[in-house]
Amino acid sequence: MTSRPAHIFPFSAIVGQDSLKLALLLNAVDPRVGGVLIRGEKGTAKSTAVRALTAVMPDIDVIEGCRFSCSPADPGSWCVECRERRESGPLPKTTRAPSLVDLPVSATEDRLVGTLDLEHALKHGQRKFQPGLLADANRAILYVDEVNLLDDHLVDTLLDAAAMGVNSVEREGVSFSHPACFILVGTMNPEEGDVRPQLLDRFGLCVEIEGIRDPSQRVEIMKRRRAFEEEASDFAREWVDSEDEMKVRIKHARLRLPSVAIDDDFLLSVATFCSSLGVDGHRADLTMVRAAVALAALEGRNEVTGDDIRKVAPLVLIHRLRRDPFDDVLLSAEKLVSAVSESFGQTGSEDGGESQDAPVPGSGVNDAPDGRMFGDDDSGSGDSSAGGSPVLPDLETQLDRMRRNMGGRRQESVSADGRGRYVRSEQASTGTTVDVALDATVRAAAPFQTSRESELAIAVEPSDIRTKVRKRRMGATIVFAVDGSGSMGADNRMDAAKSAILELLVDAYQRRDRVGFVSFRGDRADVVLAPTASVELAQLKLKSLPTGGATPLAAGVVRSLELLESEMKRNGDIVPWLVLVTDGRANVGLNGGLGSEDARAMAVRLRSSKVNAVVIDTGSGPRSSSMAKEIADAAGAEYVRLNSLDGSSIARTVRDRVSGVGL
Repeated sequence: MTSRPAHIFPFSAIVGQDSLKLALLLNAVDPRVGGVLIRGEKGTAKSTAVRALTAVMPDIDVIEGCRFSCSPADPGSWCVECRERRESGPLPKTTRAPSLVDLPVSATEDRLVGTLDLEHALKHGQRKFQPGLLADANRAILYVDEVNLLDDHLVDTLLDAAAMGVNSVEREGVSFSHPACFILVGTMNPEEGDVRPQLLDRFGLCVEIEGIRDPSQRVEIMKRRRAFEEEASDFAREWVDSEDEMKVRIKHARLRLPSVAIDDDFLLSVATFCSSLGVDGHRADLTMVRAAVALAALEGRNEVTGDDIRKVAPLVLIHRLRRDPFDDVLLSAEKLVSAVSESFGQTGSEDGGESQDAPVPGSGVNDAPDGRMFGDDDSGSGDSSAGGSPVLPDLETQLDRMRRNMGGRRQESVSADGRGRYVRSEQASTGTTVDVALDATVRAAAPFQTSRESELAIAVEPSDIRTKVRKRRMGATIVFAVDGSGSMGADNRMDAAKSAILELLVDAYQRRDRVGFVSFRGDRADVVLAPTASVELAQLKLKSLPTGGATPLAAGVVRSLELLESEMKRNGDIVPWLVLVTDGRANVGLNGGLGSEDARAMAVRLRSSKVNAVVIDTGSGPRSSSMAKEIADAAGAEYVRLNSLDGSSIARTVRDRVSGVGL
């Protein structure tokens, strides 16, 4: 009988989500598939399915007493401790259930990779390695909820461990390596930002999840959830037979895996198909073959068929076809399935039978709105700056009274929450000894050991305690305040501004910035998009930005400052930027006041804040007819005069300012 904690929902009882369950099972059969990234809206059983997977995975053999769960059958992957123990005689083995290790987004690097055992060092005067989460995750599932919010330095560590299958620690006098082969599973809500491209490619498979629309299935979900909440044990017993059957099926698939053959013609077809799509690197080819072999083994066959490849190809490719966050020319999941079927034979062929029930790992989130297939040329429509080399427009850039004290660059900042790279130590203040720098503490205490008496190997006084100073790279929060008045809609000035902002969003995506939008028109300013790291959502909101009406410039500045000040209260380490895009015709004030006077007053308020600012003047008339230059001077902001409608060059100019080039 399957043994499970009472709070774990049965894997087999999850309604729908066939693609998700298939992706998880393929990794359970062959961890070399590379893990799975689960993208989808909240409340779609992403975490539930991942946590339930361990109950259907077969038990594993481990060396008894090993801190890293080394496999008795694979001496080449043993840790140093097991190799040393083996010299004294055979190692006993035992079995245990596979585990799921949670990596919280707030974890420190020490907790992830391991560090020096502080207690052992102080008591015995010996260096001993204290394992971290990567040690616990060896031969297990490493689960990262909200993986898109994981700190970059932790992502780098995960990439190294995933690539090598080994965690190497060189810190605080400790030099230690241990195996770290794990199934990496991440879940995320795309509205909260995307995953770094380097980490995204590390996920072998990707599944796009959305809520089930069929009312009958939604009713079944409610019934099963209620039954589970009322009596979890009884509910689990109802599914124990199917859970045990799945466990046996996975166990047999693992044994069958080495004997599964794949024809050279299929290998050539996979390579040709991936090459035709322009997929970067070779990881897609390798993953597609491994996943197809795992599927054949899971279904009890010794040979891969075209139907196997058709089922796994969308899971492998859906996250690898995107060049940047604003690619509209993408395959929808359904069209990707169609393209795969055309390349690997029609459904219902002799090699695979009908594949109408092949799971479709997409929700249409990335579908091109007009139904275009990949490779369709869209350069003939839209903004003139979309393709080719940008032409430098006539920009008058002035740096009058620019605030240099803020620097305006995405910078490394001292971390106050114990996260980031350990760069140096400092003497601990009262009550701040949670992140002890052991190496520096021992060095501070060493000169006084002859005069101190203690049962410890090293006698440490409070004055010796040193804490770690960590640094982490901070992103910017950029609020674009866009003039949506009728005058901006003339002469395509709004189109140029939109094009520039879209290009700036690509830079924001790469630098992990948060971006917000405020549109002011008529007699009010509206928050189109609160600061977010989701460039997809930002693009969608910006494309639907209307124009028309008067210019309430003061209201736009006020609303933008409120957004940025709120962000700074949440996180005082951010670099705040306001990019004001306007033609400067301030003709509507606050609460019935004069537009020009209120705009000047808000510019003074902007100058007194800690917000960096850039004013892009889109006016087409004489400079004297626009208030944009006057507003920039009063706000201590950079001023950029736009005389030519070229979005790429506008974006480059603003990008240089926000990145701190030349400061």
